[in-house]
Amino acid sequence: MRLALEGFNGGFRIGGALVTNLRYADDKVLVTSSEDELQELVDRVAGQAKGFGLRVNVNKSKVMVINDDRRPTNITIDGKKVEEVTTFKYLGAMFDSDARYGTEVRARLSLARERMGQLGRLWRSRTLSPKLKARLIQTLVWPIATYGAEAWTLNKELTGNIEAFEMWCYRRALRISYVEHVSNEEVLRRTGESKKLMSRIKLRKLKHFGHVARHPSLQADILFGKMPGTRRQGGQRAEWLDDVTGWAGGSLPSLVNLARDRSMWRNHIHRVVDAPHGV
Repeated sequence: MRLALEGFNGGFRIGGALVTNLRYADDKVLVTSSEDELQELVDRVAGQAKGFGLRVNVNKSKVMVINDDRRPTNITIDGKKVEEVTTFKYLGAMFDSDARYGTEVRARLSLARERMGQLGRLWRSRTLSPKLKARLIQTLVWPIATYGAEAWTLNKELTGNIEAFEMWCYRRALRISYVEHVSNEEVLRRTGESKKLMSRIKLRKLKHFGHVARHPSLQADILFGKMPGTRRQGGQRAEWLDDVTGWAGGSLPSLVNLARDRSMWRNHIHRVVDAPHGV
């Protein structure tokens, strides 16, 4: 990558930082602001790879366009066209061309439901108390559902899906059918629990915000930086930071300053997440 980027003038600028690639082990994401730049960078990477006896696998490579222009692309590697996709799994998380998280959140919940089914023997056991079953759900199932939740941008619909999943888990474990018309409050009473899955997600996301705010890095540049160009017409999409400012209760500059003090930030987020009104 170092050799491929020598003399390359493309990339995507955000918050003063020029992003051209993201690397994790042998997985690489190339980032540009135009199709021509992307083709040039792909050619550079493929060319340098050959010098080391390496080959870019065209079948495993994908192209994704994230903007309002839906015209097809024509990116090639050694004359072979790279498939363009609208969704792609990278490092265990699902990304889509709309830059939304509905697909990823629903996929995580679906995997967690499968895990609930695999643990049916536990839920059928009469020797396990309802409270112990609830603890097992939180230990064995919820980590699957919340993998990568720090990066999610949630709206009312997705929040409702997560809360409905939480209650579904308890009902499934206690073998309570919906036709029995048992209220959610009664289900929680039997397990000795309160609704806490969304609180866990909020806490993880707010902790991640504090971690990024305290450490100057490319991640901070991307998170807090502004992108070039004009805002889209009509209603604006909710952004990742909108969740943070809404949950933590404050403006972005004030929250960044607060997060720089680790102990103060920890106390603040525990206070707002554990608040009775469910901030």
